[in-house]
Amino acid sequence: MPEKHEYELTIDLATLEHLGIGLYSNIPAVISEVVANCWDADATEVKIRIDSSAKLITISDDGCGMTRDDMNNKYLKVGYRRRENEPTVTTRGRNVMGRKGIGKLSLFSIAETIEVHSVSGGKKSGFVMNTAAIEQATKSKLPYHPDPVPPSGIEVEKGTKIILRDLKKGVETTESFLRKRLARRFSIIGLEHEFSVLVNGKPISIEDRDYFNKIEYLWTIGDNAESYASFCKNAKKKKTLPGVVDSENKYDVRGWVGTFDEQKSIGEGNNTIAILAWGKLIHEDILKDVKEGGVFTKYLMGELRADFLDWTDKEDIATSGRQNLRETDPRYIKLRTFVQEKILNTIQNNWRDWRNEDAEEKALENPKVKEWFDQLGSGNKKYARKLFAKIESFPIQDANYKRELYRHGILAFETLALKDNLDALDNVDTAKDFDLLKSIFADMDELEAVHYWQITKTRVEVLKKFEGILPTAKEKLIQTHIFDHLWLLDPSWERASTDARMEESVTREWKGLDAGLTEEEKAGRLDIRYRTAALKHIIIELKKYNRKVRVAELVEQVQKYQRALEKCLRKAYPNDPHIIESICILGSAPEPEDQDKQNRAVLKAIDARYITYDELIRQTRDSYREYLDKEKEISRIQQVIENL
Repeated sequence: MPEKHEYELTIDLATLEHLGIGLYSNIPAVISEVVANCWDADATEVKIRIDSSAKLITISDDGCGMTRDDMNNKYLKVGYRRRENEPTVTTRGRNVMGRKGIGKLSLFSIAETIEVHSVSGGKKSGFVMNTAAIEQATKSKLPYHPDPVPPSGIEVEKGTKIILRDLKKGVETTESFLRKRLARRFSIIGLEHEFSVLVNGKPISIEDRDYFNKIEYLWTIGDNAESYASFCKNAKKKKTLPGVVDSENKYDVRGWVGTFDEQKSIGEGNNTIAILAWGKLIHEDILKDVKEGGVFTKYLMGELRADFLDWTDKEDIATSGRQNLRETDPRYIKLRTFVQEKILNTIQNNWRDWRNEDAEEKALENPKVKEWFDQLGSGNKKYARKLFAKIESFPIQDANYKRELYRHGILAFETLALKDNLDALDNVDTAKDFDLLKSIFADMDELEAVHYWQITKTRVEVLKKFEGILPTAKEKLIQTHIFDHLWLLDPSWERASTDARMEESVTREWKGLDAGLTEEEKAGRLDIRYRTAALKHIIIELKKYNRKVRVAELVEQVQKYQRALEKCLRKAYPNDPHIIESICILGSAPEPEDQDKQNRAVLKAIDARYITYDELIRQTRDSYREYLDKEKEISRIQQVIENL
């Protein structure tokens, strides 16, 4: 006569491996299945205890419990469909979460041994299952009979207790880890729902979600969703959106979506919009399925309760892992479209406007930026606010990099303002765009034509050296700067340049000419140099500051050096036109001084001119008066950027 067993689990090895051992990848998902069963059992309190050293987890509830028949016909019957065999609403009025009857197998993905104790109608029942024993039985093509626990060994007086022993290697069992993730997987935990969940004696609360207090902007969605606003005590701005997905089919949602002031506040893996049904997570992230790549999505998190996705009279669209939905189902497609068009599009517009409003406050926390901003005119302040909004909207974690963006942003702003092209800032939409803008304005030399920055660095610094200098030192100062800064002689002569081989030829020719000078002529000479600028070949001759020179002497010397230069130019560039200009820099006007007009005309006839040291300094200062008037403004901008 065959042996009679109290309990029997009928399952093949492939089913166990697919729906049990390989069903879930993390402990919160597994414990969530047990907590959902506690909800369906009308429990008001669930106690979870973790003993990492003993590799033990216990979950006990005060629900309706199970009889031995319930254990055999429901719990141990893989695929038992509760909604087809029992009421879908519990005695307490709860919509049941369980559906396929396979969730209990997920326990085998984290533990080798599972022990179940339960009390119902005053009767105690219990059994122990072991993975190795189940595998042995299924390989032998025999039914598996869990070991019974005698009534004296049942450790509960009410409800059900599940003991998970021999936890598998790598299972995360820290209290904080489990508490936070369970809080995020259920929206029905709390006294207001008459459903408390405790981990190691401490109740899970809304604070365990660890994100509501970090939300900067909040959108509540659907009816009765305003309660979320009370959780987000630090939210600067809030708005309510309708939750009607499909009015004809009566599909609606309620929940919330929030954005954070900094991307790092979201936490790893939480940049999601989770979907729940009946208060339990059924789809981990709909955001990844939506074609939305705006910057604002990097700061976003939310949860939507969409019970219509799990209506009993509709097909079950949950995947076997019970953590995601079948994305091709028409109901899911409707929800995804609603999230895209009605929620995210609205949030994007609100977020941009709100960030623009608040970006100014954040930017002006830096005293140097505030100093710069306060000096702007009212029209340009509008564009500066746009600049602040762009920078503050980028998902940047590195504070140094953000300061770098402000440095280059202010420089770009000033340059675009000069060109009356601040509208160009509207085209900067992403961090990559800003990196491009940064690279465009990074080379200071390239900005000289449109910005006073380089002038401050070069021309104004040179001009400052001329102030208050003694007459005897002027010739040395001019000699030091004149040959490399031809703009001192003509603002259009931006940079001097020479052909090295040409300069060598000219120098060799002039050395021969110098050899023919008298000692007196040599004593009167300070220096002579050849440069090219603005398509001209320029001869610059400096005389000592206290040296008196006659105009006839200047003409003779200038023509001598012009002929030598022309000889070199004909040889080097036989087919090019040769425009030569000669400039003599003198301590005083050439003699006879009372015939200055005629003297200048004589020199002009041979493409030459003279200028005194004092005239050079005065005329240069007059030419750059506009630049000098801007010097204080430039210094202020430079100080802002250098001190950011």
